[in-house]
Amino acid sequence: MASRKSHAAARARDSFWFVPALFVAAAIGLAELVVVLDRVVPVPTWAGEFILEVGAEGSRGLLTSIAGSMLGAAATMFSITIAVLALTASNYGPRLVRKFMANRGNQIVLGGLVSIALYALLVVRHIRVEDDEQQSFVPHLAVNLAVVLLVVGIALLVFFIHHIATEIQVSTLSMSVRNELILRFEKQFPRDADAEAAPLDEWIDGSGALVRARRHGYVGGLALDDLVAAAKQHDVRIDVLVQPGTYVVVGDTVANSVGSSAGEDREERDRQVADAVTAAITIEDERTTYQDLEHLVRQLLDLSVRALSPGTNDPFTAINALDDLSAAFAYGIGRPDPPRVLRDADGSPRIRVRNRRIAELVTDALDVLRPYVVEHTVVTCRALLLVRRVVVRAHDDGVRAELLASGDRLVAAHAASGASEFDVCRVRDARRACDAPTLIA
Repeated sequence: MASRKSHAAARARDSFWFVPALFVAAAIGLAELVVVLDRVVPVPTWAGEFILEVGAEGSRGLLTSIAGSMLGAAATMFSITIAVLALTASNYGPRLVRKFMANRGNQIVLGGLVSIALYALLVVRHIRVEDDEQQSFVPHLAVNLAVVLLVVGIALLVFFIHHIATEIQVSTLSMSVRNELILRFEKQFPRDADAEAAPLDEWIDGSGALVRARRHGYVGGLALDDLVAAAKQHDVRIDVLVQPGTYVVVGDTVANSVGSSAGEDREERDRQVADAVTAAITIEDERTTYQDLEHLVRQLLDLSVRALSPGTNDPFTAINALDDLSAAFAYGIGRPDPPRVLRDADGSPRIRVRNRRIAELVTDALDVLRPYVVEHTVVTCRALLLVRRVVVRAHDDGVRAELLASGDRLVAAHAASGASEFDVCRVRDARRACDAPTLIA
């Protein structure tokens, strides 16, 4: 996230309550609007044939039934969601639970069912029966709209059953993580050179005021725009020592600010810089996917590792996750690494960050997988295919050497696992294919 506001907005959009809250607000507005129309706009004669008029008591009963049924459907939907979350945490890993919480389809269904029930209850309170018929009021248009919304609610419930049955499939989960990883590569590894970036050799190291963490947790994001603005405002250079995904405890050093002022002003400046840096470095109770690419990679690794466990022994699920991981890495490996030094508007270097390179993500992922895949020849060969797909798309010889070295470690570990000579030959053939200049489909 470039700023604290964008990070907060992303957290709100992905929260389970955000979309339902919008639906509830819309239901309140719609109920009041339609009732007002009922009061001031006469029903056209031609529309009378399509308007259901069941009287005050009938309208009350109808709206009450709609509200109760929608709340019951929402409760059922919520129970199914909780059961799916528990199943996902146990079978696929707790890191994937957030995917269901942030799933827009689940949020829309919950928001739709709850808001329909609220709409019906809000309309009920406007029904009034007086001895004087002129003083009685039944919002027939609003009641008929409630019937239409009931049909929409039933459709939402049917959609939810289909949607949750699709989302729980391992291929859908893997594809979802792959697509999000590709999206993060697009945002954090832009193809166009950043005008505010500076070469790393322009950075001058120095000792300054240390900024320390004020709470325990994982670094969720760095608001780089806010950090550059703070550094320019206080005329300092800020060396950020943590990156998204780093776990810090209170007192850990997270940044070092170096400035030119001294004397009495320096202490106040250091305090203000520390406050600005603390505000720009988001610390969460758990790892998030907004800037933490490694956390997304670990979600796919979770699928592979759990599938290869003795209790599951499902190498084809592991292959599915590896294929999606290779698609994401193949997409990102050709993109330039993000700048480590950022300038302000005047061209002065202000911020240095520790960015992970995509090649590091690839080699780390393969090193994590190596102890688990080497006992499965077919999975080892698929992991080497991942290496091959990434190598042929890399533009730097040093990066290719890193990736091929990780492939060599896979081959050595597989040979040491006691595999048959036939399987060892298959794996070595897969490794030799990584040296090919092109990938033949």
